[in-house]
Amino acid sequence: MIKAENILQKRLEYFKNKEYEKIYDIYSTGSEFRRYFETSDKYGEHFNNLIEALMPESVEIYKILYNNESAEILFLEKIRDLKEDKLIHCYSKSYFVLEDGRWKILKEIRESILNKGV
Repeated sequence: MIKAENILQKRLEYFKNKEYEKIYDIYSTGSEFRRYFETSDKYGEHFNNLIEALMPESVEIYKILYNNESAEILFLEKIRDLKEDKLIHCYSKSYFVLEDGRWKILKEIRESILNKGV
């Protein structure tokens, strides 16, 4: 089983490879993400617009907390604003749950700081 913290690295890889179906699959069926994007195809439409404007560059994990069938991960995600060529730092927390024997993202909280010219 892939660890919860590795899901964040995988998401970065999937994003760069334009594999939106795999991104969709790492979210829990009970997540806000899945409630908003009811199908992989609906997320695919959004994803195609998203990759024209933003591209994730890296994920730095700071803290991992496991508790039986849940996990919390604190991390820094660096995302490139392609239109303005600016780097956005997102200080984030992701909540994971075990679903069918796999870690899935249940909820995410992001706070971003825009760094001009970085």
